[in-house]
Amino acid sequence: MAPLPQRLLSRLDRASGVVAPVDVGANQPALRAWAAGRGWSVQRTPPAPGQRDWLWCPDRRGDLAQLPADQAGALILCGADLLLDATDWSAALPQLSAGQHEATLAYSGGWPAALPLAEQRPDDPAPHLHPLATAQLSPLLPPEPLLASAARLAVATLITPLTADRLDVPRADLDALHGSGWLWPDPHGWSFPPPLRRFLAPHPDPHAARLAAQALADTHPDAALDTLAHAGLWEDHLTLLARVARAGQGEASLRAALRRLPEPWRGAPPALYLAGLLARAAHDPPHAETLYTRALAGPLDAPLRATVHNARGVVRALQGDPDAALRDFGRAAQGHGVTAGEAGYNRATLLVQLGRHAEAERSLQGAVAAFREAGDLPREAQSLETLGALHFGRGLLREALSPYRRALALFQPDHPHDAALTHLNLAECHVYLGELPQVAHHLDGAVRLHEQHPSAQTFGWLRRVQAVMALQAGDPAQALALLGHIQHDDRSLQAEAALLRARAHRELGQPDAAQTALCGAHPLGLRAELEGALLSGDLDPVIAAARREEARLELVTALLSRARPDDLTEALDLIRTHGYLSLLGSRAAAPLASLAQDPVTRALFPLRIQTLGPLRFTHAGRQVQLGDFPTRKSAALLVALALSDHPQSRETLADRFWPGAKNPLASLQTAVYHLRATFGVPVVGTERGLLHLLFPVVSDLADLRRALRSQDLPGLADLLRPLTAPLSVLPDLPAELGEERAQAERLLHDALRVHASAQPDSDVRRRDALRILIAADPLDTDSREDLIRWHELHGEHDLAESERAHLRETRAALGLD
Repeated sequence: MAPLPQRLLSRLDRASGVVAPVDVGANQPALRAWAAGRGWSVQRTPPAPGQRDWLWCPDRRGDLAQLPADQAGALILCGADLLLDATDWSAALPQLSAGQHEATLAYSGGWPAALPLAEQRPDDPAPHLHPLATAQLSPLLPPEPLLASAARLAVATLITPLTADRLDVPRADLDALHGSGWLWPDPHGWSFPPPLRRFLAPHPDPHAARLAAQALADTHPDAALDTLAHAGLWEDHLTLLARVARAGQGEASLRAALRRLPEPWRGAPPALYLAGLLARAAHDPPHAETLYTRALAGPLDAPLRATVHNARGVVRALQGDPDAALRDFGRAAQGHGVTAGEAGYNRATLLVQLGRHAEAERSLQGAVAAFREAGDLPREAQSLETLGALHFGRGLLREALSPYRRALALFQPDHPHDAALTHLNLAECHVYLGELPQVAHHLDGAVRLHEQHPSAQTFGWLRRVQAVMALQAGDPAQALALLGHIQHDDRSLQAEAALLRARAHRELGQPDAAQTALCGAHPLGLRAELEGALLSGDLDPVIAAARREEARLELVTALLSRARPDDLTEALDLIRTHGYLSLLGSRAAAPLASLAQDPVTRALFPLRIQTLGPLRFTHAGRQVQLGDFPTRKSAALLVALALSDHPQSRETLADRFWPGAKNPLASLQTAVYHLRATFGVPVVGTERGLLHLLFPVVSDLADLRRALRSQDLPGLADLLRPLTAPLSVLPDLPAELGEERAQAERLLHDALRVHASAQPDSDVRRRDALRILIAADPLDTDSREDLIRWHELHGEHDLAESERAHLRETRAALGLD
């Protein structure tokens, strides 16, 4: 009798009841002997509720449903629990040598019922063919009605529903063989114990074996290979092996696959290809190339020929022979399916390294199509990502959006980590395009996916894009704070973060810290070289390199920094052509505004005016506050022109702002000159006695009016922030701009009223909005009454009474009482 595994004994000792496995040959006799030795009851029927010290030997797996609920904590064994490991096997066969132990264990899989065969035929590589096996294994065979189905299934080392269908085995027979224990559960299906499988199908039918292997090849290639080898179908085995083998699976795996082949097959072209994979895995590209070339000289089917060309292209590229590599990749890409996609992708990668970007783009598009045809969604999406990155690297941001969006659609919802990273790629494109609503949309998408599927890597890339946004907004200190949260060891992420740290320190006037940070960014090539050039001021080499590599974004940045007249013209043309609108908001872009001589170009440099709170203008990267103007009246003149919806008469403006001057028109002209000096470019034009702004105006008042008209409540809330302090319009110029202030205050009051009304009655946001509304207009009795009701609703009677006192004072001042 075979011994019980040592690892099982401690579990048995702790049990109060045990269910024996149904699986055939799982050493049930030893279990019964163990139970009898402990005085336990050994029974064919389920234990009674509350019963202890029992061994139940069910006939079928389905019988387990009869186990009483209070016995659910019993030890329920499966066949795998009774398999013998190397130590158990050696202890059971002490008379055998170490080599015999190893060989017989490999043959049997540790199946206890195979111990007698191993003991009596230890040197027989096929003991199932010996007459002795009939006496020992026949009692373990299924009954006659199931025997034919079992024999058909036994040609396969792994059995799945599809395998059974291909082999014409009725589902009822499959269920019976599994239910009564002849088929043991496998993580991917079912299998016979290896000696029993060999005994059932000692000479597998080649046709049946091919059918079974075809059913397994796509999802379980190792089982398909075992099935073909068991049937002696070495040509089929070798073809499939060549299709699924990869150099990345490692030397040990490839050596084992080659050792398994019979000697006559080791010189076949597919075997030469496998030997080439092994040579590459062993870091011997020259010998790998030789083996691939020998394989291509022999007969290969079209798919495998394409695979070998692709593999030879890889080693030729590694050896610095790009032309030969491209020829190989081109031949492989002419086929179909996954190999064509891999070859197209490899070809594109090499073309990018050679600076042949247009060809690389076409090759990537071919790879996308091939992966799509093959149904390989992950690699289709990855090729689209790479295509987007190729466009982005060339500064073709709008062209990058389409492949990124297509990749995002493929990644969702099954690949949330990749989808989040694609959201971030799209957000970065929109950052440089100056499209902030789209940036917010994709950042929200990435944050949402990260919250659902947390990842330190995703968090790091999210912080990187937020740091890019901070730098583009002119806040390097905030960028450094964001970059400090990146902890992941992704080398690419660390290099990107180092580059942004270097830029932030440079913009903060900290060149030593910038140079230190830049040391970690060297893997980024031209972009790191550009940052180094911006630190040193030697921009000529990096400009030449950017032209060679078609790196338009880097070229524009370098041209703006060198700032020769021709540089500025070229930079503006590139920005206008490719939509790099965010660059026009940087300080380096200020000289470009002087080149804007036509309405279309001037539209790229809007004059932004903030009237809520302290007065502030932003234009072409410059921020100008009231203290930056030579005179208050020059600032007031600009505000009046900016807030007017039509040109203003020179005489009217002169009389309005300089009524007591000897020559009001001269004073007006001086103010216009002052505005030009303040902004570095002419901002006011004169035509037929009328003054107008040369650049389009974007004002917070216009945004407020637009949100109010469209009832855009979220937009209104954003414009009215912060709601924790009183809002006022043009507080810096109360005397100079009385008319503009009066109109703007009415608009602000209406906006605050709509915002307050939109808040839920019981929400503290309604209270805060009402307080702001009252602070902006202390005579607003309606809002005071609303605030009283809010306090009463929340039981804050003292605060309500205080507001009533204020209301009585207000009504008395207005003569309403």
